[in-house]
Amino acid sequence: MWFESYDSAWPEMKPIKSVIPQWYKDAERFTGGKPVLAPFDNTALKLCTPFLDSLTSGYFIPLFQDVLVEQTPHGPLLSFRTSPAPISERETFRNKTLPTPEGYWDKHYMWNTQTSFKLPNGYSALVVHPLNRMDLPFFSLSAVVDANFAMNSGSLPFFLSKNFEGIIPQGTPIAQIIPFKREDWELQKKEGLVKEAEITQKKAMSVVSGWYKNNFWNRKSYE
Repeated sequence: MWFESYDSAWPEMKPIKSVIPQWYKDAERFTGGKPVLAPFDNTALKLCTPFLDSLTSGYFIPLFQDVLVEQTPHGPLLSFRTSPAPISERETFRNKTLPTPEGYWDKHYMWNTQTSFKLPNGYSALVVHPLNRMDLPFFSLSAVVDANFAMNSGSLPFFLSKNFEGIIPQGTPIAQIIPFKREDWELQKKEGLVKEAEITQKKAMSVVSGWYKNNFWNRKSYE
């Protein structure tokens, strides 16, 4: 995957593993600190490998300058120091059918990204709100792009939280980009999968933790 920023003074795209949130780093491996197996096990978030994969897969587009958010009786007031503007507002008529998430302003804001990227032929990219990052004071919308050309800086829609007031810092991940190979898929029903899943579950429950990671997990590399 190739990228280039429009200005070398701004933060550049990086692997999203470089911005693992502090709340995850502080999370416990076992609720209460020590493992308990009965009557229920107490394995916690830190031991869920698929969850960690969601935080570390792909790359991210950073916010290129600080944005100050102030809540007013008429809605949020957004300010920033330099141009180009990191945020714009889309006309209301464009958002008539898209439901607004609860707790967010109905206004349709746009991230004005300042990064161009390109993928090899045969690959597409899932562009999505940073996965499992409910701590961020906004919610970016999702898209799939066949970015086999140099994509220009664009406008990425997002909703802004009603409960946030303060600074969204420069470098905050505003979108996660996960490349994937385009392939044809077909959904088929397969008898016996439920039985196979039951056996797998018994094997996984025979150890305190790590069965999935030790037997099936594959390390992903995004540099």
